[in-house]
Amino acid sequence: MRGRGFTLIECLLGLALSLFVITAGLEFYARAQKAFFRLKAREEAGQGALAALDRMRIDLLHAGRGLVPEIGLGLIEAAEATATELRATSLERVLELAALAGAGDTRLALVSTAGIVSGQRIALRDGTAGEIRTITGVEPGAVVIDAPLERGYPPASTVLSLLEGVAYFLDGPSRILRRRVNASPAQPLLEDTAAAAWALDPAALIVRIRIEPGVEGAHAHEATVFLKNPALARNSGT
Repeated sequence: MRGRGFTLIECLLGLALSLFVITAGLEFYARAQKAFFRLKAREEAGQGALAALDRMRIDLLHAGRGLVPEIGLGLIEAAEATATELRATSLERVLELAALAGAGDTRLALVSTAGIVSGQRIALRDGTAGEIRTITGVEPGAVVIDAPLERGYPPASTVLSLLEGVAYFLDGPSRILRRRVNASPAQPLLEDTAAAAWALDPAALIVRIRIEPGVEGAHAHEATVFLKNPALARNSGT
């Protein structure tokens, strides 16, 4: 006896059921994929914000490094915070005067000018006197500064410090948190940043930072940094 086959209606019903199952499976897969990429984007945004906070924390912990006497004399602010920019200053390296830097001079003879670029700042200190100047030109064996010296600085007793300035700011149109060292072009630190804010408590010597990633659903991250080098200057009573 020959078996009975499927009717046309049964085939159509089976095909419709199969299409429904396949469509439902594809929709579930698409939703799961979107959810996965959304969670991945949040995770990556959070990791990027934490990495940016770590970089800022390191710079702030270095703020004032090697410059405790200059901070104590009020020549330098180790950290400064405005509504648009966070800045930290530390010692890049010590320079040597090759000759007396006299009052009114705008050209300082140095033992070496290697690695010095225009736009960097220098601190001159002799005992309890000192001043800050910005380098406007670099020559073989000398640098030109932006303003005349107020007093003379003999090579034997003068500490001449080349400063490193690090600045952070949010590039609003591109939503990129950037980091700039001295006068070099600013480099991207964190892309797709919705907001970045910082506040300096000069009495407590604490900087509070908050970064909000631009990815939907990503949490804001915060950090609090104690400025140890200014604290050392304050405690030493320089």
